[in-house]
Amino acid sequence: MLIQAKPSLSDEGQFPEFTWHGLLDLRYQHSDAAPGQLEQGLGKLREGGARDRWQINEAASTLQVRLDWDWMATATLKYADLQSAPVDLTEAFLAYRPVGSAGWRLAGRLGLFFPPISLENVGTAWSSPYTLSSSTINAWVGEELRAFGGELRLDYQTEAGDRVGLFGAALANNDTAGLMLAWRGWTLHDFESTLNGRLRLPEGIGIPTLFPEQANASQTFVEVDRRPGFYAGIAAERPQRYTLRAMYYDNNADPSGLSAGQYSWHTRFWSVGSKAELPWETTLISQAMIGRTSMGDLNGDLRAVDVGFWSASWLISRPLGEGRFSVRYERFGSDERDYLPQDRNGEHGQAWTVNYNLTFAQRHQLNFEFSSIYSVRPARLERGESAYQEEMLWQVGYRLFF
Repeated sequence: MLIQAKPSLSDEGQFPEFTWHGLLDLRYQHSDAAPGQLEQGLGKLREGGARDRWQINEAASTLQVRLDWDWMATATLKYADLQSAPVDLTEAFLAYRPVGSAGWRLAGRLGLFFPPISLENVGTAWSSPYTLSSSTINAWVGEELRAFGGELRLDYQTEAGDRVGLFGAALANNDTAGLMLAWRGWTLHDFESTLNGRLRLPEGIGIPTLFPEQANASQTFVEVDRRPGFYAGIAAERPQRYTLRAMYYDNNADPSGLSAGQYSWHTRFWSVGSKAELPWETTLISQAMIGRTSMGDLNGDLRAVDVGFWSASWLISRPLGEGRFSVRYERFGSDERDYLPQDRNGEHGQAWTVNYNLTFAQRHQLNFEFSSIYSVRPARLERGESAYQEEMLWQVGYRLFF
């Protein structure tokens, strides 16, 4: 929608062809929130406190190399505020997408890429054209999920452009996925972890005592147990009308695995999503996820940590004046069924996000956004905080697409 690419080095189909595009995202933020992930707290925002911040939120660039009509290589480099490495990869993969019209078509990709879950984050560098903050589902996907492996997709397309397909992937290096959902819970932000990323663990909830071999930060994309995972799903699309997608993900990790301070977490979930183009230029996007993550040796039929999680969101968006107005509502929660009662990982909550963005001169965009998130998490009592918290974030964002 808003991606702007520089002209190709070839306009005559000569290969390889190089294109690149990028994003510069500047923010003013005012928050009234509990300590977040960067302060090793249990707040629902990445940064907490009652304060004002000006920052370069993100700068990213994507290089695409078309090797021939069917093969393309893509890599995205990103800088983000307080990122583990100043500049690092978020995606890098080789894709096979044959040019064709109606009928059956086989496509695939190999490398490091986002699993096909989000229907909102479809812009440059996995940004959203609707909001600054990702939904709780997509915030977690950005933080802890990548496919390191290969994906195949088999589609059938009609002459009218309707398409239905099956897809699946074998993956590795996602053994710590689920840790942040269990020990910190759902969050609301737009940060995507990178290849060498690390996420700080919350303090004051007994992790060093209960799990002394756990490092003080989660290494996001590592292979602990040498067991491949997978995902598989189905998708259907009618151009300019609707998109439907459902998938099952299982990282197949050994819950008792441990290597270099990183435990493996067996994480599996169902994800469903739909996008519909309604009358009056209105777009409706809904997503839902339900799953479990577990870690530790068995005691009877229970693990040390075993957390069920779920979240659902509904976003409605339409043009308003010269810009776009979007509202998203979501609910989320988790529960635990493990043998460590002092390790309280359950929670429930809800959030609203309201955004108005204005695009001008094709490449420039101003965003005005307000988010409010309510949550109850008993583990906060261990930190001397109230289990119930209400947090708010005001943002003004300037985005330059190039």
